[in-house]
Amino acid sequence: MIDRILMITSEAVPFAKSGGLADMVSALSTALAYQGRDVRILMPLYGFLDDKELEVVSLNYPVPFSNRAERASLFAGKLPESDVPVYFLKCDKYFNRTGIYGPTPASAYPDNGLRYSFLSRAALFLPKELDWEPQVYHSHDWPTGLSPLYLKMLRTEGKKQGASVFTIHNMGYQGEFSIRDIPWAGLSREDLDEFNLLAEGKLNYLKTGIDHCDIITTVSPTYAKEIQTKEYGHGLEKSLSKRKKKLEGIVNGVDYSEWNPRVDKYIEPYNYSPETPGNKKELKKKLQEEFGLPLSDRVPVFAMISRLVEQKGIQELCHPETGILSHFCINNDVQVIILGTGEEWCEKELETLAREIPNLSVRITYNNKLSHLIEAGADFFMMPSRYEPCGLNQLYSLKYGTLPIVRRTGGLADTVTESSRANPVGTGFLFDEVSPKALLKILEEACTVWYKDPELIEKMKRKAMEEDFSWGPSASEYIKVYERALKEN
Repeated sequence: MIDRILMITSEAVPFAKSGGLADMVSALSTALAYQGRDVRILMPLYGFLDDKELEVVSLNYPVPFSNRAERASLFAGKLPESDVPVYFLKCDKYFNRTGIYGPTPASAYPDNGLRYSFLSRAALFLPKELDWEPQVYHSHDWPTGLSPLYLKMLRTEGKKQGASVFTIHNMGYQGEFSIRDIPWAGLSREDLDEFNLLAEGKLNYLKTGIDHCDIITTVSPTYAKEIQTKEYGHGLEKSLSKRKKKLEGIVNGVDYSEWNPRVDKYIEPYNYSPETPGNKKELKKKLQEEFGLPLSDRVPVFAMISRLVEQKGIQELCHPETGILSHFCINNDVQVIILGTGEEWCEKELETLAREIPNLSVRITYNNKLSHLIEAGADFFMMPSRYEPCGLNQLYSLKYGTLPIVRRTGGLADTVTESSRANPVGTGFLFDEVSPKALLKILEEACTVWYKDPELIEKMKRKAMEEDFSWGPSASEYIKVYERALKEN
């Protein structure tokens, strides 16, 4: 039986977050603990975290490399509202920074290769400090991609180690570093050849995790298939295809204690449910008021909460020359709300459009409270992603009865269904082609259904709210993965 699992991660909410990775690690850990597993998390103690409320585990935590030993400290806390221990690796020269991967979301620290090889290496010596031996080391994305390799190297030395599971959250971020930096990772030139570590002349942390773990997982079944192709593999499709029998896709779940209109503290006292959906109309008014739009229940509100980066379909939506946002707003009786931050050109273009178009309202910021209000008050949620490993906002939108408009890719294809003859009541609207024309067509199709078939819209909203993407079933799938990895390592 799998009882002891160590999560190795660069992020975990509420401590450090840049994307869905942080949500997944904490939510999966909590769900595994609820099922009776002893799951623990190891992550860096970044400079923006306070260690005053943490318990001291060790002030002298040596992390050996091939030619040196680095000194660190270890502190312990817990995930909020759970008994899941979180261990924080403190080493100021690596982690006492204002950001996670760089000083801004769009930049990177030049020593990231060293910083995260240190995290992966430190995980191997955690059992000695805690007198606790993991059966499974579950590492996440490129920052912990060296962890499976380190485990394999210890096995070749005859040392007993647990199984390794490596989860790919996004193939677009790989952690590529010069071979001149291999001493950072405690590796030798001979290791490069023996373990086939290079990709296009660089030490690639994501490829290393893929090649050397016992089992690979990613965050949806469709994405697991897509990343074996040239279109989505970002240069690593051959590595993934070679190991396809070791690759599994498991859809991320949702923390319904936070993202659920029945209990959402941010929309009190207007909570609602599939059985009592009336307050959604009140929240729509509050949303319109908050974003300076005319109060109207008749006009549909289309919303988007996103990182404003190419992956999310921003070129097709709002590029100054080819984007369709202006056309959609001007030529349709709609209201559009966008919340997010990202590429500078996109932020400026959206702010310019919002000044010119009265039925478009934009906030260039990240705001969790507003995100909840948007999910609750909007009628449609736009996710025109070029690729989407899993996606969370479409899952939130389903639970809130805010119909997702998504491209048929990755987790979006696995979680949103369209209305058809075979399936008269879907849960959203899907399109295939990556193009401004295709995006405009699906947005206007949703608009047409809103005005011509309001009864279908209400049925779709109710069906969407009844969908269940809670973490329990996904956690059970991970238990099966852990058992398989332990048998095969």
